[in-house]
Amino acid sequence: MADIRQKYISLIQNRSEENKKALTLLFSQGLFGNCVSILRQELDSFIRVMYLGRISDFDERERMMNQTLSGEKWTVLTSNNKWKQITDKDMVEKANEFYGYIQYVYKFGCASIHLSDFHNYTAQNPFEKLNDTEKYDIKNYLNTYHNYPIEKELTVENISDYIPNVFEKISSNLTCYFSSILNNRMIEM
Repeated sequence: MADIRQKYISLIQNRSEENKKALTLLFSQGLFGNCVSILRQELDSFIRVMYLGRISDFDERERMMNQTLSGEKWTVLTSNNKWKQITDKDMVEKANEFYGYIQYVYKFGCASIHLSDFHNYTAQNPFEKLNDTEKYDIKNYLNTYHNYPIEKELTVENISDYIPNVFEKISSNLTCYFSSILNNRMIEM
């Protein structure tokens, strides 16, 4: 069974390595919308590890990891004895218990993956679509972890230099939790 855990972590490590290379290339070309898409992919791995780390039934954890390795979607048995697909929203809510910024990076990242007005970020500021609380939380996260000036307006241009650091923060946080998954330990708050 440890083999399943190691294969799962190796899959994530391979994805992260490729994400890092892609981010470096995209960033060097000023393709910031695609950089945010890469952040979203890294965050996807992070929320999956966080979700798994909150499951105390280690056999259930491994079943879900095996679903990934078999190309299946994650499912959970409901109280009605029916299988329900676990959604990204379910995982984001669980990960957000630890890291409040996840929902904002995730939401913004989704806008860069799906065709949306975000892709017009050179002509229109996509942060204007966020409410004041969301903008404050993003600024606060960037200020706390990356020294972004709190008084500075949120624009893609203004945050672009912070993208590699945000990626590194997500990636290093992700790596911190690998041992919990590999050694059947819970991820605690």
